[in-house]
Amino acid sequence: MRNRSLFGALLTLAAIIPLTSCSTDPGLTSITLTPTGYSALLGLCGTQQVVASFTAMGTYTRPNHAPVTKDITNSVTWFSYDTQLVTMSSTGVMSVVTCATPGSTYQASTIISASAQGFHGLITKTATVSLVEPPVTPAVVSLSLVKTAGTIGSAQYVAVGNAADGTLVPLANHVTWVSDNPQAVKLSATGFARAIASGHATVTATYTNSDGSTATGTTAFGSLTEN
Repeated sequence: MRNRSLFGALLTLAAIIPLTSCSTDPGLTSITLTPTGYSALLGLCGTQQVVASFTAMGTYTRPNHAPVTKDITNSVTWFSYDTQLVTMSSTGVMSVVTCATPGSTYQASTIISASAQGFHGLITKTATVSLVEPPVTPAVVSLSLVKTAGTIGSAQYVAVGNAADGTLVPLANHVTWVSDNPQAVKLSATGFARAIASGHATVTATYTNSDGSTATGTTAFGSLTEN
């Protein structure tokens, strides 16, 4: 009889252990940043500076379960180690604060980071940002559009140039903005999109290089969704 009672207790304990493990919330164990770093060319003072967007992915683990990865860009704490060079928004958007002086050979680097509370304490992941003043601004071969601000029904976009070698190029005011559905989405000359009626539009930015060649970037904007 005693053996039976002992056997039943062991079965009950075996059933409880997996339930206890599954009831444990997964804990953050690592953070990955995309991109892992940036090399940006400075623009002349008074012109639009480079803007880049970082993404933070968190890996969560718990006993007897496979790791889970999810986007935590908007929940980590972003930090710039030198705010006189670059600043970081709460959504991972980096802005270059410093600018170039004609004729100088200025170059600098700094670090940005994303931090969040993890299973064993604070977890921080860093990325290096290098800033260089080019003697000659290379031609822009493609554009990427970054949303820097906005609310439901509006968005401020910035066009960032990309050279052939992948380096970011600050753009001056030679960007033309167009909405393919102006009846639904109105677009200003500075890249501010505002919904004025129900519908969607493609926002297009075109930059003209000094040699007359152009580079174009697009993004979608909807009056009922924030992009």
